[in-house]
Amino acid sequence: MSAGSATSADPGLRTEPFDGLDRRTPAGLERYWRRRLREVLAIAYREMPFYRRRFDAAGFHPSELRTVGDLARVPLFDKAAVLAEQRRLGRYDVGLERASSDPGLVLSSSSGTKGTTFLAHPPRWRRVQGRSALRAHWWAGLRPGTRFLLSAPAWHSYAAVQTWIAERLELPCVVVAGTYLPRFAGRIVDAMLAFRPRFVTIFLPMVFSLVSEARRRGLVPREVFASVETVTVAGAPITPGMRDALRRETGVQRFVEIAGSTESLLAVECRAERGLHVVPDTCYVEVLDPRSGLPAESGARGRVAHTCFVAWGSTYLRYDGGDAGVRDDSPCPCGLPSPRIKLLGRAEDAFALGARELLPYDVQLAVEESEPSLAGAPCLVLHEGLAEGRLELVMPRPETGYAPGLEDALARALRARFDAPAEVRFVDSLPLLFKGVPPVLSARDLHTAGGGHR
Repeated sequence: MSAGSATSADPGLRTEPFDGLDRRTPAGLERYWRRRLREVLAIAYREMPFYRRRFDAAGFHPSELRTVGDLARVPLFDKAAVLAEQRRLGRYDVGLERASSDPGLVLSSSSGTKGTTFLAHPPRWRRVQGRSALRAHWWAGLRPGTRFLLSAPAWHSYAAVQTWIAERLELPCVVVAGTYLPRFAGRIVDAMLAFRPRFVTIFLPMVFSLVSEARRRGLVPREVFASVETVTVAGAPITPGMRDALRRETGVQRFVEIAGSTESLLAVECRAERGLHVVPDTCYVEVLDPRSGLPAESGARGRVAHTCFVAWGSTYLRYDGGDAGVRDDSPCPCGLPSPRIKLLGRAEDAFALGARELLPYDVQLAVEESEPSLAGAPCLVLHEGLAEGRLELVMPRPETGYAPGLEDALARALRARFDAPAEVRFVDSLPLLFKGVPPVLSARDLHTAGGGHR
């Protein structure tokens, strides 16, 4: 296989290769993926009843896979299928696991509104997946000995992997509980001031909470982030306006978006900031047209499905995790051969407005481009407005920069942007769910949860 340069890279944006896999051409990477797909599908057919039944029903055998495109013959599945099997069998292991009874097994869980599934991770998974995840963190700039602050949920599979990375690179490391909710911002600020990390991994909305907590204490936010060189953010798609706002507020120039599901989807952004490179030894990612089920064109939106390559413990093959996104196969100036994806939010949160189908991400992007001072501000789209064909947006009143008439000015900009009626209301506060502010909500739930008007 070719070990030559994958693309003509920009020297200022080039990513330092982790190993030879990062030096392959895109064609060489596809050959690698074809081999890995055949291996993992063969293991699944031989050792995992969940898949053997599905492959047989679809008339597919792993030996028939000749190209990466043949993966389309493997049936998709989603969380509902796993939940149904868990209910039917009365246990978490449903036949898509391998060596799930090993000593040292740990369990993680999925998140989301449709229910919780449980995943098994034996020690072999932690080692193999840990090395692959180390590649992702290497691309993000993590190096041996770096002071590392990790704010991560214990229920997520990557809680085990990221601590493995800290051990492997001998990182001075602090792990802080309370990834999602703003009420935990104080403890993270305390840890940052005491520990002075250089590399921080955190949930994206929490960064804005840290900025607010710093101001509440009478601190300049840059004081809290003074030691930090890189922040990797996860859990929500970052917009250009969010990134610019956080750079101004914190003084940190490198905010790196990372996407990682507990079912082992993994992608991370490079310095070019043109999408997240799929980590090639963790998974293969498809973006599928929601109507035809065929691969969407490069840059077109669709449903995101992934096939993981770490066939230990719970193994997810052609899994539709419910995300909407895009895939970009064009060469990247960083030199990495892996295609890039951008997750735009949950497909179930899509809504119709006029002749368009939109995601809350589209509204967030429109808000910050119309009024840059509101970049990163949480917002809600109300169901009642959508039912009447209009965009009704609810936002907390800005802490700084508020001027009378801001709501009307923003509403006019949104009406022009989406060619549909729009209104904006500022309130005292917004209700919180487990992963932050819900993007689409009913007015009844808004009032019940305590979002009051000014």
